[in-house]
Amino acid sequence: MANYKDKVSTILVKKLYPIVSTALAKNSNKLMDHISKFFNKNYRQIHDISTYDNIYYNQSDIDDLFRSIGLVESDIANIIKQCYFYSVPVNPQCVKEPYVELLMMSIRYYVKMGKRREAEITSIYLAFSGKFYASIFANCYPTAPPSKYRSVMDYVVNNMLTDKYDLKKYGTVFGAIKSMVITWLDAYEKQIKSDSSDDEDIKMVIQQIRDRLKSFMHNIMELYYEAYNSKSYMNYETDNDTPEEFHLADNDAAKASRLTENTMNYMTTNKVSLEICNRAHDKYVPATELCNIIEGILGDSNNLASLKRVINIIICDYLRKYPGGNVKSIEFVSYSIKAKPNTKDKYLIELKDIIISFLDQNSIAYRRKSEPRKASYHKSLLTYFVLVINKIAT
Repeated sequence: MANYKDKVSTILVKKLYPIVSTALAKNSNKLMDHISKFFNKNYRQIHDISTYDNIYYNQSDIDDLFRSIGLVESDIANIIKQCYFYSVPVNPQCVKEPYVELLMMSIRYYVKMGKRREAEITSIYLAFSGKFYASIFANCYPTAPPSKYRSVMDYVVNNMLTDKYDLKKYGTVFGAIKSMVITWLDAYEKQIKSDSSDDEDIKMVIQQIRDRLKSFMHNIMELYYEAYNSKSYMNYETDNDTPEEFHLADNDAAKASRLTENTMNYMTTNKVSLEICNRAHDKYVPATELCNIIEGILGDSNNLASLKRVINIIICDYLRKYPGGNVKSIEFVSYSIKAKPNTKDKYLIELKDIIISFLDQNSIAYRRKSEPRKASYHKSLLTYFVLVINKIAT
């Protein structure tokens, strides 16, 4: 791009960002709702243990995105046409896409406003959008796609991934991409929020997130075709009595780890479910009060490690009691919300202490209640967590 250095423009920060920031000041919640719906619609692929399927991002998704923010795609396109790179060859080409720059300016807005959670959610959404995940996936698997040869990818996950792969470390596609996004945001926060960033700076930041996603997906693709071409996966399958048994080979520890991660990903990327609050509350704890408590917990990033611990203890306690148990079952819900008042189990005591701490920090009403009424708050909050886990379990 050296030939164009003297022509570098500042359109994105100077012209596009003020429009996007004004729209988001009114419609941020609508954008988060749109992203949540997209994640829910593609939940199985996004939270799968590897890149088995493509995630399609259509014009209808783009239309919904612009509608949520209250802007018109053609208006944004006309602004981007003023950027220096619009009429020249550029890498990546997606920087010319109106929805990409809209999301980039949305990320900038959240970073500048100190809304890290929203910045991360929007960045993850960008990574899963059409010019990113879908485009890279299609290039990675031109033949023998994993959706058709799932046993090959199963072999990769169970036999070839080492701890150096984020997919192994975090257990799901979402977890791995979320980790990548956090690293990217940390590395380029200055350029993202700087008022002196020009269009070349913004282009570079977009290129970095796409290149990191491409590297992640290519690393998995290389292992996949290595297994496919060597037929190693066929040898692995013959060591099992049936394909079904191969798919059930995960032990309870791996199951608990994956479900814990999936539940955390769901809770940190979706709004608090009023529907689940209505099921979890009792007559002494209004659903709206329960919703506010959970929003308070999720709104403080310092709580996330403790929340993850709560989720993991709930799952592991059930699987200790019922090895190989079905977390999707009503039995899981019944067992997990049942009062265990005199327990000496150190994990259940830890679980209770964390929930009490959450309630103390996030509910003035709770602190004023008598002990019997406090028990209602405790059960309602525990029930919410249990129902979310049950919802996410597959």
